[in-house]
Amino acid sequence: MRVVKLLFICHLAALVFALGGLLIILPHPELWNSSPLGVRIFQFALHWAGSLHILFGAATMLLFGLLCIDVRRTLIFFAASVLISIAVSLLSLWGVPLSTASFSAFPGPKLAGIVPYPLPLSWFYMGFTSYLLASKLTDRLGLERQTLWSLVLGTYFLTVWDLALNAVMVSGHFASVSGLLEGYSSAYGLPVGNLFLWIGNCLLLMAVSRWLWRSNLDAHHLAIWLPFAVYTANTGFVMALNLGSGLWSPLLLTAVFVLVPESLVVFPREQAHPQPRHPGRRALSQSTWLLMRAGARAISHWAVRIRVEGLEQVPRKGPILIAARHFHYFYDGYALLRALPRRLHTVVALDWLRSKRLRFAIELGCSLVDWLVVLRSEQFREQPGNTEPRAYSPREVRRYMRQMATRAVSLLRAGEVLVIFPEAYPNIDPHPSPKADLEQFLPFRPGFVKLVELAERDGRTQVAVVPAGLAYAREGGRRQRWRVTVRFGRALYRKDFASAEQMRRAVEEQVQLLSAAASSPPTSRPQGPLPI
Repeated sequence: MRVVKLLFICHLAALVFALGGLLIILPHPELWNSSPLGVRIFQFALHWAGSLHILFGAATMLLFGLLCIDVRRTLIFFAASVLISIAVSLLSLWGVPLSTASFSAFPGPKLAGIVPYPLPLSWFYMGFTSYLLASKLTDRLGLERQTLWSLVLGTYFLTVWDLALNAVMVSGHFASVSGLLEGYSSAYGLPVGNLFLWIGNCLLLMAVSRWLWRSNLDAHHLAIWLPFAVYTANTGFVMALNLGSGLWSPLLLTAVFVLVPESLVVFPREQAHPQPRHPGRRALSQSTWLLMRAGARAISHWAVRIRVEGLEQVPRKGPILIAARHFHYFYDGYALLRALPRRLHTVVALDWLRSKRLRFAIELGCSLVDWLVVLRSEQFREQPGNTEPRAYSPREVRRYMRQMATRAVSLLRAGEVLVIFPEAYPNIDPHPSPKADLEQFLPFRPGFVKLVELAERDGRTQVAVVPAGLAYAREGGRRQRWRVTVRFGRALYRKDFASAEQMRRAVEEQVQLLSAAASSPPTSRPQGPLPI
């Protein structure tokens, strides 16, 4: 990486040299034409000002890609840049209005005697930089369709930078050096002839490269500092040209539409222990949760009586994962909400929804209280005779699982309490359940242990897994209320078990024992309407 950093420093120095040539040396010949040394500097600037920083920029990004991205992907993008840029140049010369660049004005050698040699290099290093920034931004924003948004944002980054430079080239403020400016702009294929065709060229470059890659980048672990620095340096170069020529409007537009979107890649910085939300968003979520707790008190007057045992087993602070029995589709969450003084984040399954409007409303409610949504994959298997529409599609299962896991890890690392029902199905449910009676337990799914392992990978987080048993019984009398005993067991830690499976079995056994500690409900599923 030392060579990469050295090349980048040379790229910065060449940008400064190009600025000096365009803004100082060439517009003011009285500063140098009386000195032989000044004349030699002028001749050097005339020959190299339009290409030196492009050569170093391309070398910087090429070596960075080979070392930090992937040899195959980097070479594919490089080859695509060369071939597509040459094709665009030839089409422009044959009358297609892609560019109005004057390639004959470029002072250096040309590919096939026509295309300036820096042109494919400039397409490569700015195109590659733009696509890497777009991939990282797509990952940071959590956008669902990574390929689509990487292409869209990558095209945006490359196009707006081109347009910012194009504004300087066509402004007429460098009339005294118009010949050199034509040569310099031709190294980028500028000025733009047809904006929509130009955008299509940028998109084509990235789409072809991505198609040949066959897979997306691992943007989450992408070292973005160099692409960010290269793009920022070249944007600063354009802004300096605007400032030197007195173009205040393009200067402001470049800052708003180029620098600000790009800065989202690195600011705000990701935290090792991220907080659940922005303070304002977190305050709204906290207020909604407090309203839920207040409303939960009203339920206890007519539907459920709660008894809590073993509350001293639950840590007062730090990350906790509550692994609970799932008996009732509604009252389980209510009972835990009333039993625990700390704020809870519950994982809920919404694959049973049929209405997309109801899906939106329930997901909005879950978002307000920071509850996590998951879809059970087996619910999307073909069932004979079942033609009812669904609010979700099978292809959304993996996406929701990834989002749930990412959010769960973030909450645990922030010291929050996560509630999971590892059985995945309750005994009493208005929808079909695999449980045959009111005493049956399903095997615990291992996902809760995996979440603990993921959260603890940072080397700092230690998650307490607290087993929670729920024992239901019907009271006599006119109301026929449920009496629920919530019993918490001793906190368990992943480091105390030899394997994830051993921990899963231990938690499952504890939850079953804790659930049987109080009197049990009737042993058969009631006929007719389900009790609530």
